[in-house]
Formats: sequence, C-alpha cells, structure tokens
Amino acid sequence: MIEKARLAMRQIDHVFVLMLENRSFDHFFGLSGRPGIPRPADPDFRPGATDRSVVDPPHEFEDVRAQVHGGAMSGFSQTAKQAFSPHDIPVITQLAQEFLLFDNWYSSLPGPTWPNRFFVHAASSGGLAASPSALDDLTAVTLPSAAFKFQHGTIFDRLSSAGKKWRIYHGDVHPQVLSVEGMVAKSFNPEFFRPLYPEGNASGFAADLQGDGYDVAYTFIEPNYAIQLFSQFVQGDSQHPRGLVSAGEGLVKFVYETIRNSSVWQNSLLLITWDEHGGFFDHVPPPPAIPPGDTATNRARAGPNSPEFGFDVLGVRVPAILVSPWVSRGVLGSKVFPGSTFDHTSVISSLRANFGLGEPITHRDAAAPNWWSALNAQPRTGLDAGPHALAAVQSVTTPAPAALGMVREPVAHGGQQKPDPFIEGVALIALDLDRFVSQQKATPTLATQVFQKPPLANSVPPTAQVAGADLNLKLLSYIQQVDAKVLTHKESLKGKP
Repeated sequence: MIEKARLAMRQIDHVFVLMLENRSFDHFFGLSGRPGIPRPADPDFRPGATDRSVVDPPHEFEDVRAQVHGGAMSGFSQTAKQAFSPHDIPVITQLAQEFLLFDNWYSSLPGPTWPNRFFVHAASSGGLAASPSALDDLTAVTLPSAAFKFQHGTIFDRLSSAGKKWRIYHGDVHPQVLSVEGMVAKSFNPEFFRPLYPEGNASGFAADLQGDGYDVAYTFIEPNYAIQLFSQFVQGDSQHPRGLVSAGEGLVKFVYETIRNSSVWQNSLLLITWDEHGGFFDHVPPPPAIPPGDTATNRARAGPNSPEFGFDVLGVRVPAILVSPWVSRGVLGSKVFPGSTFDHTSVISSLRANFGLGEPITHRDAAAPNWWSALNAQPRTGLDAGPHALAAVQSVTTPAPAALGMVREPVAHGGQQKPDPFIEGVALIALDLDRFVSQQKATPTLATQVFQKPPLANSVPPTAQVAGADLNLKLLSYIQQVDAKVLTHKESLKGKP
C-alpha cells in the first residue's frame, strides 16, 4: 500500500483545494441513500432544505458546544435538521459518486469560519477559537496591523522555502487568507493572487489553465463571499446559508470542469471541502484531536470573552470530496481509511508528503492522516477518468432575499452588542489593505476618514433597522470603499514591473 501511494505521488504535480462555507455532512449526504452512509435516526431529520436557508443557524464556539451537547448531538434546532435530497445538489452528488467521498472528515475545531480556515493554512488557529472581535472606531484607526500570526508559519511559507509555486484564486477582493500575516503585500503580485473570474486585464482561472504552462504546485481557491452593504453573502457563491447553494454548485462545476478539461488533469488532485458545519445538523460526535502545541498568538483577537478551549476535540463533520483520475470511483473515506479521522490539517500533511516539505508545522498536522494511500498505482484514463461536464445546476425552492433581513442582528457578548463576526473579520482585512495601498501611494487611509464619522443610522432602510446595527453598517461601508480603492490601485499597477 505504501509503495502504491509513492508511485502515485510522483505523478501528482498539482494540488487544488476549494473550500466553501458552512455545511455539515448529514445536511448534504444524510439523505443520499448510499450504502455505508446511514440516514440519521433523529426523528426531526428530514428533507426540506432550501437553496437559500430560511435562517443562518448560529455557529459561534458556544453555539457549537451547545449543539454537540457533550457528544449527544442533541442541541440543533429543527430547521437545522432539514437536509438536501441528492437531486437538489446534482453537481456535488455526481462528484461524490464519481470520486472519493470522505465521510470521516471533520472541521478542525468546534467553532466558526475564521479559526477553521486558519487550520488549513497553518495547522493551527494560534489559539483563536471564536470569530475575531474587538474592532471599533478607536482600534480601526490605531491598530498597527490586523494580520494574524502563527508561531511556525504556514504551508505557503513551506512551499516557498522548497521552491514550489503556490497561488490563491479569489472570488472577491478580500479572500479570508489575506488575514494571514504577509499576505496583503503578496495579494498585489499576480504570481500569488489572481481573480477566479476574468477581471479587467486579468485572465482568470480558466484561461490560466489553458495550454501547457500551468506550473503551480498548490492552488487554493476562495469563493465570492459577497460582503455588501445590505445583502451580506446573498449574491455570493460560497454556499453560506444566506447565499444560494445552487450558486456554490455552479462554482464547483466551474472549478472541476476547468481542471478536468485542462492539460494538467492527468497529474492533478482537487479537494472540495467546507470550512465548518455552519450550525447544520450532523449525527456523528466530533472525535478527539491532538492540540497544535504552538503559542496562542491570536487568542486575544477574539476579545475579552475568548473561550477557554484546549483544541483537543475536532469540530462537527463536514463533507470533503477527493477528485482525481488517480482515485477509485464511488468509494467512501471510512472504507479506504478505516479508523482514521481527517480534518483540515490533512491538507497540510498531504502537501508535505507529496512535495517533500519537511517536518510538520504543528503537532496537529504531525498526527493528521494524509490521503495518498487512496491513490491507485495507475490513473483512470479516457472517459473513465471522469466526466468532462457535470450535471446541470438545479435551483431549489428558496425564500426571497427580502424575507431574510439583510443586516443580521448583532450578538450580545458580555452585555455589549458586537457586529456580525464575519463582517468584522473582513473589516480587519480591509484595514490592512487600506493601509498597504496608502503606504504605496503616500495618501491618507480611508479608516481615518470613515471611523471618525458619526454612525450610519440615517442610511439604514426601515426594514433593516435593528438595535446596535450602526457598527455593522459602518464596517460594511468601509469594506466597500476599500474594495474600490484596491481595484483602482491594481489597475494602476498593470504594465509595471
């Protein structure tokens, strides 16, 4: 088995990872009817999930702790137990049938998006267990750097040290990876960051993979989160509950078909996964985990109410699909890797093994299994290697966006209102982008102007007026202004060495 994996690894020159948002394994596959995937016995688990969720289930650290309920998995709302039937998600269903579906892949901690995404980059969140916090008018102007730091660096550092190319393709101006220290400066270099779709004179993912010139070892793909003033996530393709699952299916279809119909397909591997369960039901209790063992460099970034957590248990199970002509058709992770549990740090352990990147980054990726023994000694070829085109995207019955309330009511922590956690995180990225461009052009930052203005209460439409929403709106307005500033600066760089 080990020798078979080594033979296959020599043929994998390109690893692609597409990470989407906020869906659990049972939410997508609990009704699949596939052998080896039991339907959850919970009497409230049923079909009825809609293209856009009626609610955005809570999924901050304390929410997840309540949902898991000591392993009983009994703290989920009835709405969170509505699942998709296979015909509702034809693209994801077809890929899961054509390639390897992990039914033993978990988010890296029982918490929200940001710390879970850090684990796929750094095998750690640097002690962060909740969403970033503590951004207000004062810190927005005085915070010297909003970046998140990791004691042992990231997988991108390892790739660069080994002379291996890496690249981020992003669906909007502020991919979450920009929150990692050093990434903002690299985001203006097209060797490292490129738009997923054509933008101005930038070619986009599909054009870059045409021909024989794609020499990037590791490609990480982020969706369009669509953080807009009164419609956060609604127009995006990340599969966040406030957006459309069908839009995310369109993104998955685009990424797969682009790789499948390129010259790199026969030497490539694509992992599609979701950063965390997003509050949606799964019946399998999260298993124990190995703590990263690094310095908690980012723990304070969750604010004064940062939860106590030992990082000794994984998060809720999420879907993950391993796509490559080197894997067998229609296999399950639990059958290929009996007794093993995967989490997002398995991306790092697999990259280290394939590209010879040296020692583990943390104790977590040292213990994480890699996927290489699932690869066959020879690839599938011709039409057997995988369909050139996937099924058409279906639009499932969905509530109108107007019914959702475009600005989520802020959550109370310690008796004080805080803005939407994801928005606050994106605002931190915007802050460093704002400062970087201002330093390059020797101009004032937008932060100095925006955060010294009075609240935006007068700009809130009547249907969206909620207590404490002013900071949400101020952050969203700031993000959009920084987006425009960044795009203008990128246009000015074109043609320059």
